[in-house]
Amino acid sequence: MGILNRLTDSAARRKQLRPSNTTLSMIDSFTTTVAKRVMRLKLLRIILVCAVAILLGRSYYLQVIQGTTWHVQAEENRVSITLQAAPRGIVYDRFGRQVVENIASTDLVLDPLYMPNQENESGLIEGLVKYTDLEPTQAREAIHLARGNIQPVLLKKSLIHEVVIELERALKELPGAKLASASVRNYLKPHAMSHVLGYTGLASAEEMVNNNSLIMNDLVGKSGIERKYDQELRGRSGAAYVEVNADGQPQKELSQVAPEPGNDLVLTLDADLQEFIFNLLAENKRRGAVIALDPSSGAVLALVNYPTYDPNVFSQPARQDESRSVLLDAQQPLFNRAIGGKYPPGSTIKPLIAAAGLEEKLITSQTTVLSSGGIQIGAWNFPDWKAGGHGQTNVTKAIAESVNTFFYLLVGGDETKEGLGVRKITKYLNYFAWGKQTGIDLPGETAGLLPSPEWKMETKNEPWYIGDTYHLGIGQGDVLVSPLQVAVSTAAIANGGIVYTPYVVAEQTRGGKTISTHKEHSTKLPISLNNLKIVQQGMRQAVQEGSARRLNSLPIALAGKTGTAQLDSREDITHAWFTSYGPIESPNLVITVLLEEGGKGDVDAIPVAEEIWQWWIEHVK
Repeated sequence: MGILNRLTDSAARRKQLRPSNTTLSMIDSFTTTVAKRVMRLKLLRIILVCAVAILLGRSYYLQVIQGTTWHVQAEENRVSITLQAAPRGIVYDRFGRQVVENIASTDLVLDPLYMPNQENESGLIEGLVKYTDLEPTQAREAIHLARGNIQPVLLKKSLIHEVVIELERALKELPGAKLASASVRNYLKPHAMSHVLGYTGLASAEEMVNNNSLIMNDLVGKSGIERKYDQELRGRSGAAYVEVNADGQPQKELSQVAPEPGNDLVLTLDADLQEFIFNLLAENKRRGAVIALDPSSGAVLALVNYPTYDPNVFSQPARQDESRSVLLDAQQPLFNRAIGGKYPPGSTIKPLIAAAGLEEKLITSQTTVLSSGGIQIGAWNFPDWKAGGHGQTNVTKAIAESVNTFFYLLVGGDETKEGLGVRKITKYLNYFAWGKQTGIDLPGETAGLLPSPEWKMETKNEPWYIGDTYHLGIGQGDVLVSPLQVAVSTAAIANGGIVYTPYVVAEQTRGGKTISTHKEHSTKLPISLNNLKIVQQGMRQAVQEGSARRLNSLPIALAGKTGTAQLDSREDITHAWFTSYGPIESPNLVITVLLEEGGKGDVDAIPVAEEIWQWWIEHVK
């Protein structure tokens, strides 16, 4: 039994240890899966080995077998970056007549991509000296400058046609040099409009430092509206990326950024009126300035200076020799007398002094003063211009006949009453835009000078005397104004008390569409309309029967004021002034004339104004 039982137990245990059918099936499945994965790994290893072999083979082919070919192609073809200047905006007068244009020109430049090395640069230097007026040191400096740049360096701008033809034949001798298309400004009414338009030139190092949008060879405005509106006129430069061969010949265009043209400007000026006034001054060689304003807006209809210059001599380098003579001219033709000149105003100040006295209630329209030839203060005599005086004088007569005594007493007073005094005088003059810039959109404007006791002590180390006040009241002494300031103050009287900021650019356009227009700026005089009407009557009376009666024969009613201003202490040299407006019922024009060292207002300045008014009546009114 024991043995039988053990045999039975042993058989049972063997039965338990034998795998079941399910277990055998699982083992077979696992074995199959492992075998498949091993096969995949072997296949992947084979693929990787093949890929590496192919890459190594291709690399060997490119670097060893084809290496020389690619190297030659890389040397022969390069990318040239050519900056493309934007077309500068065109300028038109108020009637759409073009006064500035761009004309095609050719420049000689050095391309940094093709500069010879230092050992071989002597040939280029010799060629540049031969075909241009450069000195050897200048040519060498230009070459070195080109090596350190990524864009072409300008050698000569705006070449004349004969030089272009010669250089086209010689470029093979000038490695790195090439001709480039460009443009220059051409001013169509150059002498008449030079001080308004200004001129252009290459950007200086200082200008490029102060304006990071500028790059070498950029043209910028140097004066006039060319300078004031330079950013708007200049637009944005473009660039062309072109693959070129070793000879600099284009192979294919890679990409291009198109330039954005500058804005066009429409001026307030009437080009015909401007030219007429210029010719009027030039024919008689009258040094001075004339301004014509619209008193209802501040729009400048004409702004003329004489002597003048041709701005094309600066914008067109081929005329460089002429530009030197302009710079050295003792007559200072570049000086914008109309806005930058400072002159004693003479009697043109009297309407403003009268307005101040009326507003301060120191006088009325009925107040009279006896003019007997002047007044005496101690040892000092302050005369009338008319021997024996003007008799009993009220404010309108004082303006019309320019009676000094009336204004001496108004500003300085006497034993019986106080006058305006220097503080109130300068306060009111400042209301009329004297003693500060008017804000015209042109560079180079002066603020003039309104003297004060503090200014005199600081400048001359002298106290302020009553005589200084008297001189200030008649526009003599240290007070200084520009012709523009006189025109602006005259306009404020004409329109009933609004001081407009004068302007010369009416609108900006692009592609024929208006993109911006002038925004009017003005201030109201703190002077009543009734008081201004009294002043207007005095200026009208000056034309009817006073110092400007020569204009009374014109077919429109005008008002005006003459002025004769001494130059320093010399009585024999005087500036001649005349400022006027009309028609008086609805003023649409102010004309202010200054003749520098030109004589007397009634004798010399009025005839100039008369011819301008006659032209205006015939052509515009």
